[in-house]
Amino acid sequence: MSARAVIAASLLAVSACAHRAAPPPPGQTVTLKVAHVVNPELPAMNAEQLRAVLAGARRGVRESFGVEVEFTEPEEQPLEVWFDRFAPGDRDRWNDLSYDFKGGKGDRARLVRGYAAALRSDDASLDDLIAYAEPHLLAPVAERSYQGLAEAVTATLLARLERIKSQKLVDASPNNEVLYWVFIGKLSFPYDVVITNQLIASAEYVGSSVHTAIRGGITNGITTENPAAPRGITAIVSTYPVIGEDGVTREFRGGETYSNADSARFVALLLVHEIGHQLFDLGHPYGKSACVMNPPELLRFREWAGRLNPEGCKP
Repeated sequence: MSARAVIAASLLAVSACAHRAAPPPPGQTVTLKVAHVVNPELPAMNAEQLRAVLAGARRGVRESFGVEVEFTEPEEQPLEVWFDRFAPGDRDRWNDLSYDFKGGKGDRARLVRGYAAALRSDDASLDDLIAYAEPHLLAPVAERSYQGLAEAVTATLLARLERIKSQKLVDASPNNEVLYWVFIGKLSFPYDVVITNQLIASAEYVGSSVHTAIRGGITNGITTENPAAPRGITAIVSTYPVIGEDGVTREFRGGETYSNADSARFVALLLVHEIGHQLFDLGHPYGKSACVMNPPELLRFREWAGRLNPEGCKP
């Protein structure tokens, strides 16, 4: 599994007992069990849009990876029922690994160190990481090194995360914290795919990625080990970056509000991206814009989708 896809699971080794299935051979059909996890306080896709998302993901997986996937009918689950089940000890541990941007008590120097370590361990080269990030940083990289990139990335992350907080989209709950989603496997959550309308936006001291940082900590998707899932691993996609209408999210989308059809198409491609991590352990080929595994820059989903070409992505 890609360390970038898992975020922090490999660092914390909490999911070592997961029974991940082997990658499927070309032509095989894989059935994935789906949940729709809903926060009633945020906009959500309707049943018709969800069907369009899954239909688009089926096409995308076939075109990009040569594998047929089928999805079960999404089972709707309320968010609070699941997150309320985390043990106090887990909450204490994960809160210590998360930068406290809500209470203003985060350790910026520790965050920079975490980013420098994560960037050094990335499969991409320093040049590729800088080339991907620099057009979207709020200030240029002062020193062409992992430390210099970490400082620039952290400054952009915190400034944009503060703007997201100003939209009052996060509260005292941990619903937006990526580590709680990474460790969904601790909840006996028996789904291969989770589609949620919850905004996932936060900052962590471990396992951080450059593409998440430049968009203010907003996470479009997560792939994480889950012993309860049929394939031992769960792909999670948040629809909020695509359908949310707060000012900051729209700005990161280039000022666009998408139609229902476009929203479903872009979420489908995000799900294809996560399935690439889930089924094939693929990483992020930063800058290889024809590949669905290259993460969207900021939330410019139309531009990202317009460049995708499975034929142009082949080695």
